[in-house]
Amino acid sequence: MNIKDKILYGREERANIISSLLKKYDTVISIKANMPGEDKNSYLSYLLINAFSFLVKYYQNSFCNYLQNEDGPFLIIGINGCESKKVKEEMIDIEENHDLGRFIDIDVYDKFNILTRNELRKCYLCDDYAFHCMKTRKHSENEIWNYISEKVYNYYKEILLQIIDDSMMEELNLHPKFGLVTSRSSGSHKDMDYELMIKAKDAILPYFIDMFILSCRNSDKKILVSELKKIGISAETSMLSVTNGINAYKGLIFNLGIIISSFGYKISRYVDENEFAIAKEFSEILFSDLDYSSNSIGDKAFREYGFLGVKGEAMSGYANVNKALGLLTDLSFDSKMMTLQYFIINIQDTSFLKRAKSLEFYNDVVNLFLGLDIKNKKQIYELTDFCIINNLSFGGSADLLVVTIFIKKISDFCISFKKDNN
Repeated sequence: MNIKDKILYGREERANIISSLLKKYDTVISIKANMPGEDKNSYLSYLLINAFSFLVKYYQNSFCNYLQNEDGPFLIIGINGCESKKVKEEMIDIEENHDLGRFIDIDVYDKFNILTRNELRKCYLCDDYAFHCMKTRKHSENEIWNYISEKVYNYYKEILLQIIDDSMMEELNLHPKFGLVTSRSSGSHKDMDYELMIKAKDAILPYFIDMFILSCRNSDKKILVSELKKIGISAETSMLSVTNGINAYKGLIFNLGIIISSFGYKISRYVDENEFAIAKEFSEILFSDLDYSSNSIGDKAFREYGFLGVKGEAMSGYANVNKALGLLTDLSFDSKMMTLQYFIINIQDTSFLKRAKSLEFYNDVVNLFLGLDIKNKKQIYELTDFCIINNLSFGGSADLLVVTIFIKKISDFCISFKKDNN
């Protein structure tokens, strides 16, 4: 069977799935990337489909199935209790007004037939009708591919930059915060302030986008991890150049970089693993040859106390972040503080250990946080003063708070990130 026959077979398979679902649902929506050429399973196709996965949340109590065959990936949504014609009107509006709507076909079916639009769709590249350009081969596949590619990347770049920036600012503006830098205090950091953190944030933001794009394009995980490490080093260099050598976000570059890369890898191909499992695999590849013999804070903590620190958290597939998602129910002060409290108590924070200077004092401070009532502002301020007086800070916990906020925000945009209940 040649590729064209396989594509036709894939379309028949999709039609059969839709017919089967119409026995249970009044309306079925099929979302399919409209890509040129015979390779219907390119990473762009998956990125396009995932950009519209928000529709699953749009229709309450709907059935969703994400599938793929030689005709490419497709999202099937079954709905009851909605008028099919109204659904079709809503889908046409999305096709015409969403930034990427021109590059997908959203078909709506009812019990009797497929509901069609009254107006023909226009070509991507010119003002002619799409069917005419296809028939006459007015544009080459490369022209169309490059145009779609640019639009897709710009779309994800804009969204990701906003979500990453917002996530970092949510953490930075949280006040009071137990010796960490806030918009109103340098906390326990005599060499840092709010303005410096903003500079560091702006310096590293573009590198997260580079990590995302690289992860979409590369399938070999070992090669990908090696290249991601290079981008991370470049991000650190950029950060240190604007902070005059002060480490503001080294830990975040690693943690958020791993998560964003895992997200990019997941939504750009058909894989069974969730993002946490992919992050675990990336981390295991990255740390496969470590011997914990260096003079770094993390290696010293491992040798002396068995602390795995950020490496252990990453190699667990961010198990504590997964659990913390259940605490970050919204972005209120109480929810963010409860999540930060959870990390301070539960992770092995080597930056906290360094400032505590002994495991005994470290554990004493953890016990103070175990007794903290987040709804009691007086207790929060008192414990913050205690941390500043004792030069304590919790950089690792702050980094994971940013990561958790990012996952919550990206989950509202795309259904790909799902909490693992196992």
